[in-house]
Amino acid sequence: FRGEAPLFYEGEALYFDLHFNMQTEEFRFYQKTLMGKNPAWIGVHDFLSQGLTGLLERVEQLPEEQRAVVHQNLARLSRLDGIRNYTYTVDQVSGDEFSVDQVVDIVNRINRAGTPLTKADLALAHICSIWPEARAELRTFSQKMNQVGFDVDLDFLVRCMAAVATGSIVLEGTFMRTPTENLRVAWKEMQPAFEHLVGVLRHEAFVGRLADLPTDNVLVPATVYLARHGGAFPNETIKRRFVRWLYLAGLWARYSGATETKLQQDVALVAGGDLDPTHELEAAILRERGRVTLEQDDLERARINSSAALLTHIVARSRDARDWFNGVRIYDPAVGQSHGDVRHRIFRRKILEAVGFTELTVINAIANRAFLTREPSLEPSQSSPADYLPEVAENRLEGLHAQSVPMDRELWEPERFLEFMAARRNLLARAINEYIESWIPDVEPGAMDEHGVRHLMANGENQHVEFKSSMRWDLASKSVNKALEDVVLKALAGFLNSSDGGTLLIGVDDGGHAVGLARDYSSLKRKDRDGFEQHLQQIVGRDLGEAVAASYLAVNFHEIDGEDICQIAVDPSDKPIYVEKPNEAIFYVRSGNLTRALPVNEAVEYVQHRWGG
Repeated sequence: FRGEAPLFYEGEALYFDLHFNMQTEEFRFYQKTLMGKNPAWIGVHDFLSQGLTGLLERVEQLPEEQRAVVHQNLARLSRLDGIRNYTYTVDQVSGDEFSVDQVVDIVNRINRAGTPLTKADLALAHICSIWPEARAELRTFSQKMNQVGFDVDLDFLVRCMAAVATGSIVLEGTFMRTPTENLRVAWKEMQPAFEHLVGVLRHEAFVGRLADLPTDNVLVPATVYLARHGGAFPNETIKRRFVRWLYLAGLWARYSGATETKLQQDVALVAGGDLDPTHELEAAILRERGRVTLEQDDLERARINSSAALLTHIVARSRDARDWFNGVRIYDPAVGQSHGDVRHRIFRRKILEAVGFTELTVINAIANRAFLTREPSLEPSQSSPADYLPEVAENRLEGLHAQSVPMDRELWEPERFLEFMAARRNLLARAINEYIESWIPDVEPGAMDEHGVRHLMANGENQHVEFKSSMRWDLASKSVNKALEDVVLKALAGFLNSSDGGTLLIGVDDGGHAVGLARDYSSLKRKDRDGFEQHLQQIVGRDLGEAVAASYLAVNFHEIDGEDICQIAVDPSDKPIYVEKPNEAIFYVRSGNLTRALPVNEAVEYVQHRWGG
């Protein structure tokens, strides 16, 4: 009637091309061949938007032939116009004795020919009845996340909103009585929380899209936790533990059975008062599965879309795997995007059939797959690994290591296929376990082994990681430049003032390569690690405050590729930290992978938001 949808409208588009035949009372969507030259057809929307009175007022403006048809069929047009006064019968099913499951069942029985209703559909209808704009807001956010590969549906968003608002994913009872304002607040808190989680997954955890996870249910507890903690992880330790749990929940199919019950249990844990609920979350998996360490037998029949296969892909990305034939990285953590997901069979089916291996479940198993950016040329795609892998090993040996390929060349012969598969399953299981273990934070704050440091270097700079080639030695002028010390202090201050801290690596260039601290050592009185750390503490105490080094910084040294690297793990400060200079105090914050100084008015607002005063 009005040409616009109600706010709660659930369709994707409106349709205005329905037409009505004034002579036969037939309704059809517009067909040019049928209606183009037939004056009996009239647009329903155009007619109803003005009514019969409006049509008669402009009837003289119509072509003569159509004007005659209108006058001849006023009774039919009057009945069409009367649709606006049609009386509909509404059957109401109400009362506390009806559960949501019963209501859904009733609707689905009535609506057998239509799309089945779910609890989330009914919950969304309820939300829209008290908050008409909700559907449009949820749809807009879903489309926004779709642009970065996380195309969660409205059911997912409704469950997360319910869990944030009530601490429960159960879409009945308490949820149905939740005030509108509480739902609005939950939705406002949930959006930045989910976006933050997606950012961590894409840029740090090598999960570039929703399809990289076995189910979106693993995202619900983490989203609820973040929404209840200001939209970000309180510190690096908790973030790493949540990422580790997310991998385990996917790998061990936490939500494969009794989904709603298990999801409710986990949401109750994260919605409680425990700052770090990941121990209990992991314990639930351990109780159910008996172990969280993968064994090679678990991969024996793992297909390319299994949870183990998805994690194998993530591990290859974390190892900076590159296409064996063109050298392109299969994943870029800086932009959080895959460069291709071609699942290459290492042993081609025809090659194996030629030597008597025909079982497709074995041929298609994950141990016979490698991830490339695009299909290889005809020659490798039709050759035995014994023919093409030696060239790959010569040109891109690290590419084979990154994807856990056995390096015993005799196993590359088609006749040794089953032995190759067993050896690679062993390597893949070990790589997955090592990767998951690498996300366990060390007991000592800031401590990290060589693998962890290499992981940071390979991932590049981001909101939580920054590289500096040196602390005071200017590589360009080949002399000491104390201005570089200010750059280091600026980075530390930015991490201190952030809500989750960060890590500064000194002795690493912008490309993530180890350049070492030898030149810095040579510029100090004591020319070793201890001298470097003493000087660092001196300048931190001078410009950031004496208590900062002792309370918020953990300094460790690592030898990477023969070069010393200084790793400074920075905890978020419980008060604003300023870089004190003569006649001024500068307030720095971390913004993406940059650190910037805030003008006074912005600094005041940030401090009030961050520390509440």
